[in-house]
Amino acid sequence: MYGLRALLLSCLLSLLVALPVNALSGDAPLKVRSAHTELANGLYLLNATIDYHLTPNLDEALHNGVKLTFEVQVEVSRGRDWIWDATVAELSQRYRLEYHALSRLYVITHLNTGVKRTFYRLQSALFTLGALDELPLLDASLLQDGQDYRIRLRTRLRVDALPLPLRVRGYVMSEWSPASDWYTWSLR
Repeated sequence: MYGLRALLLSCLLSLLVALPVNALSGDAPLKVRSAHTELANGLYLLNATIDYHLTPNLDEALHNGVKLTFEVQVEVSRGRDWIWDATVAELSQRYRLEYHALSRLYVITHLNTGVKRTFYRLQSALFTLGALDELPLLDASLLQDGQDYRIRLRTRLRVDALPLPLRVRGYVMSEWSPASDWYTWSLR
C-alpha cells in the first residue's frame, strides 16, 4: 500500500513539474485587461488593453522563423427578449508578429492595412500589439434608440496561419493555440 502511494505521489509531482508556469499561476497567455468605446463625430471608437505573453513553445517558434498571426475579434449585438441576441456588427483585426534574426528586429504587420512597425525588444512589440487606440468600430446612425447593445472582444492566435507541421499541434495542444476569454461590456 505504501509503495502505491509513493508511486502516485511521484506521478503527481512529475505532472506538476511538467505543467507550464502560466498554467500553475492562473495567468493566461492572452488576456483582455480593459476595453471601452467612446463616441466621436457620430462614430464609436474602440479602446482596449490586451496582455500578450508567448508560451515557451511559441517563443521558440517565433525566434526560429515562424510568423505568428493574432486576431482581435469584436462583436456588437442587440439584446432581444424572446430569442438570442441579434448580431449588429462584427470586426476582425489581424496582426502578424515575426522576428528577423539577421537584424534582430521584431516586426508587427497590421494585415488589414499593411502597416508595419519594427521593435528592438519583444516586450515592446507585444505591448504595442495589445494597445488598441481609437479603432473605428461602428457608425452611431446604425443603432436604434432605446435598444441595449453589448460588445464583446477577444484575441487569439490564428492556428490556421501556422506552418502545417505546427498547425496540427495547434489543433491538439492549447499551448499552441492560446485565446483570451471574451470581454463584454455595454455600448452605451
